[in-house]
Amino acid sequence: MPPLPWQTTQITPALQNWFAEYPVGGIILFADNVQSIQQVQALTADMQAASYHHLFIATDEEGGRVSRVGRLFADGDFPILPAYEIGRTGDPEMAYMTGRILGERLLSLGINMNFAPVADVWTNPANTVIGNRSFGNDPKLVGIMVDAAVRGLNSSGVLSTIKHFPGHGDTYEDSHYLLAFYNHDRQRFDQIEAPPFIRGIEAGTHGVMMGHIATPQLQNATAPLYWMEPWLESGTLPATFSDFWVQDVLRGEMGFDGLIITDALEMRALSDNFTPGQIALGVFMAGADILLMPTNVTATFDALIEAYHDGVFTEERLHESLRRIFWARQELGDL
Repeated sequence: MPPLPWQTTQITPALQNWFAEYPVGGIILFADNVQSIQQVQALTADMQAASYHHLFIATDEEGGRVSRVGRLFADGDFPILPAYEIGRTGDPEMAYMTGRILGERLLSLGINMNFAPVADVWTNPANTVIGNRSFGNDPKLVGIMVDAAVRGLNSSGVLSTIKHFPGHGDTYEDSHYLLAFYNHDRQRFDQIEAPPFIRGIEAGTHGVMMGHIATPQLQNATAPLYWMEPWLESGTLPATFSDFWVQDVLRGEMGFDGLIITDALEMRALSDNFTPGQIALGVFMAGADILLMPTNVTATFDALIEAYHDGVFTEERLHESLRRIFWARQELGDL
């Protein structure tokens, strides 16, 4: 799921050729792709027409400071507040209605997947990358609000995605620029970070987004690729590459069988430390279904195709992700 080229607001012949060469499963839109309601509607319709199969068209529309299309709509009688302000009201109905209204707006534009709500618990006041994007610092309250927001989004017909697993709210680092670290043990995770994700899964979220977060005190992953070994040994393997977090905890203990989506693979937490091919294969081997914003689409495709032909992963592993993708498309009523 790559982004469009910078400031692309309409389909061009070059973009049509790109879709033909790289049959991507989705596109993420940003504010630079957005000019007006009619323009976005035309863009999304034309992308669907140009694609070999029905696309997931996604964006980050959380409300508050992370808003890609919000400026196109007047709030009217229902203001769209930052998540933290919603949390302060203690009113899950506000979280539900915010999710529903955001979803209805996105669907009217032809956007069918939202990377929201944020399920991180904001326990580190120095953490600005999450900050007021979180519903608060109390895991019980955050869980209640995440549950309501997921149900609201789902009721609109848009696919919901909770983020950033296993939890970005207590880190000091911003994974856009640095590998982030979660420096706590399992007891802390179970008590603080896990509950909102569990509530979101129980509410029916379609996706969980993995954060580029190292967990030195929680290192039970394996290293199916040789270059992972020093990262495991030093406690710096990102959760995005960790079968412990993806398979053992998220799939196994939490019972999540929906879409696992990476955070943007171009973020410097990964791109400063790994090649595009390593990133692509690392996250896929860990269990990701959707690879968001690879630094190099060609290198990503080539790495996965080569690994498949070399027997690094099986056709069954590929089918596991395809089944989840087809399920999500059925949820949208597209199959």
